[in-house]
Amino acid sequence: MTGTPNPLRTPRFYLALAAVALAAAILQFRLGQAAPPQLLFAWLSHLLGVPWIFNLVHALPWGLDAYAKHALLAASYLIAAGFGALFALWAVARPWPVRLAAALGLALAGTGGVLLPLAGAGFFGLAPDNYAYPPLPVLLAAAGLAALFALLLDGAPRRAATDEGRRRSLKGLALLAAAAAWPLQLARAAGDLWARIRGLAPEITPTKDHYQVSKNVVNPKLRADRWRFEIGGLVETPLALTLEDLKALPAVERPSTLICISNPVGGRLVGNSVWTGVRLRDLLERAGVRPEASELVLRAADNYSDSFPLDAALYEETILAYLQNGEPLTADHGYPARLLVPGIYGMKNVKWLTRIELVDEDYRGYWQKRGWSDRAVVRTMSRIDTGVATPTGDGRVAIGGVAFAGRRGIRAVEVSFDDGRSWRAAELKPGSSRITWTLWRYLWQAEPGRYTVTVRAVDGEGRTQDPTPRPPLPDGATGYHRRKVRVV
Repeated sequence: MTGTPNPLRTPRFYLALAAVALAAAILQFRLGQAAPPQLLFAWLSHLLGVPWIFNLVHALPWGLDAYAKHALLAASYLIAAGFGALFALWAVARPWPVRLAAALGLALAGTGGVLLPLAGAGFFGLAPDNYAYPPLPVLLAAAGLAALFALLLDGAPRRAATDEGRRRSLKGLALLAAAAAWPLQLARAAGDLWARIRGLAPEITPTKDHYQVSKNVVNPKLRADRWRFEIGGLVETPLALTLEDLKALPAVERPSTLICISNPVGGRLVGNSVWTGVRLRDLLERAGVRPEASELVLRAADNYSDSFPLDAALYEETILAYLQNGEPLTADHGYPARLLVPGIYGMKNVKWLTRIELVDEDYRGYWQKRGWSDRAVVRTMSRIDTGVATPTGDGRVAIGGVAFAGRRGIRAVEVSFDDGRSWRAAELKPGSSRITWTLWRYLWQAEPGRYTVTVRAVDGEGRTQDPTPRPPLPDGATGYHRRKVRVV
């Protein structure tokens, strides 16, 4: 009995699919080359900025919101696999030249006419501001993957299974299992490279390494059993909570980056921790904010005070935190509780917090009376962490660093080797959120020697980092970070 089987029921189809997925992952994670699933992901990831989707994702329990981008990347590969299945149903009975020609045509037309425009790179990647997806390599990658898939599909008629056929099927299944395991090995290898880049900051800053700044020579050391937190001023029902009261309330966990307004260009007064606490807006709802209130005044146990607008207090990410990286706050980081307000500099993320007052006028705190910014909105920054490039094992070297833009997030990071006359797109590490820093890396073929590298970032709203050199006072430093990097 002869006939052409359903390709979706044959090991050969899944082997072809796994091989193409593996090749796409190698292009993306090992070679830094965009493949169709990555272009699809670039478009889908914009959905995370849609307000209702953003709120839905960040309302997920158990910290699942941190894996939103991973889920979108997996969805991109699954969508690509779905189109592969549709193609296989049509192509499996065609001669291989027809399959190959059709696969190449669809890959080039779909990538150039659909995926590149969706990714913001323009028709066939010809947009003038397309730095991330050079058209020729992207189209060649898509064509290569399509050709591989078309040639691995088996459209030949089959006889009833024989012993030899069964042996081949088992061999195919073994190869399929090996291919399925490769993406995990690939992810480990990619992760290893991020970890191996010399000087690159870890994604989560260990508490002992997280910067801390205060006005004090000796910071307060408060006792939990004597600490009280109050909310008063223009509220309907003033609140007074102990630390145990605070811990009894529903808790949230938020990775969030803090940066000091006095951080210079390329400086180290910035860190990223996972904070646990209670949403401030939940506490304000309990207190009942009166309509005329417009600002919060924060007071601390060391007589420090500052303020910020009521709008920022109602952010989903603004929390009264009592844990840092899963442990109680240290004395230097504000034990027993401190405020985390994304998007504004660290001086307004008050430590050793004891009281919040709702007021109807602008309040100028400790540093504002000394000439520092009252709004203190975080400026987009980027930093080169690598002084000596790291060999990748394939003839290239890698450098890396961090970028941060407050609540705006980071869309792109670019590096220059000619003092800003031309720019090359760096790769961003997946998984960062809008309120955390983003790790970046750049891989290139380099001869031994010293290179002057410049970095800049583009925030999530599409605005490029301010290149004008300015000191931190009064609004935060601006300018591009430049560093000598040695290749050995």
